Amino acid sequence: MKVLFATSEAAPFAASGRLADVSSALSCAMRKRLIGCRVALPLYEDVPDKLRENLKFVVSLSVPVAWRRQYCGVYKTNHNGVIYYLLDNQYYFKRCGLYGHYDDSERFAFFSRAVLEMIEHIDFWPDILHSNDWQSALVPVYYNLFYRRRQGYENIKNVYTIHNIHHQGKFGLEILEDVFGIPRQSAALVEHDGCINLMKAGIEAADCVTTIGPTYLKEICEPWQTHGPYDILKDHKRKLHEILSSIDDESCNPESDTHSWGRCANEYIRLYRGLLKNAENDK
Repeated sequence: MKVLFATSEAAPFAASGRLADVSSALSCAMRKRLIGCRVALPLYEDVPDKLRENLKFVVSLSVPVAWRRQYCGVYKTNHNGVIYYLLDNQYYFKRCGLYGHYDDSERFAFFSRAVLEMIEHIDFWPDILHSNDWQSALVPVYYNLFYRRRQGYENIKNVYTIHNIHHQGKFGLEILEDVFGIPRQSAALVEHDGCINLMKAGIEAADCVTTIGPTYLKEICEPWQTHGPYDILKDHKRKLHEILSSIDDESCNPESDTHSWGRCANEYIRLYRGLLKNAENDK
């Protein structure tokens, strides 16, 4: 089984919060369990120079971003036994800070498309695409719209994880076509409460939705905690799963401590295998 983890941050390359720790620790725990797990993230200006020295150029791509195409340089490196792909575009990522820029909508639309375009140019065809928070929520959306029937992509399953429901990627509907490249007739995929909501889109488009921690799923399924898409979570309750996560395996025994990253990886592996088994049975 092969898993491609799409994330906007991963330690030690770029980090602003817990997502970076999850991205690196979970992928490392999966590799220790002989699961082919690789990670894709943007090549930000903030990536330390000492880590840049180990990057190896893989390929350059022309990535569709709505009506235009943008350059993407794909670099890879190995960290703690995990292969990371860092996607370069200086127009979008050669600036200080990971988030909070005026064009974040376009930056992460580019990143999501680049992840999908990259797959057919690397030696790694994933069975599972695992996306995280609003920044990569468009990966399952674009997969369903543009890649599902492309040769080689047909049998990929999409998992989407909510780490922080407070930040949902909300934007005006006026940029639906010119920035996100989503046809007007498909607006229902991303629209919620009069605006574009990328987290809502990820929930709807993914085959399975997960949350982190022992109580987070229960919390976000309460109307006053969802900050908007309560109805969407309620409608997709059957595909919601809670996965425990905590600290890395160096501090806990993954076989005996239910809060270790090892246990978290085991739960995700069972979830992935269940998705693939169901897909095989549906054929």
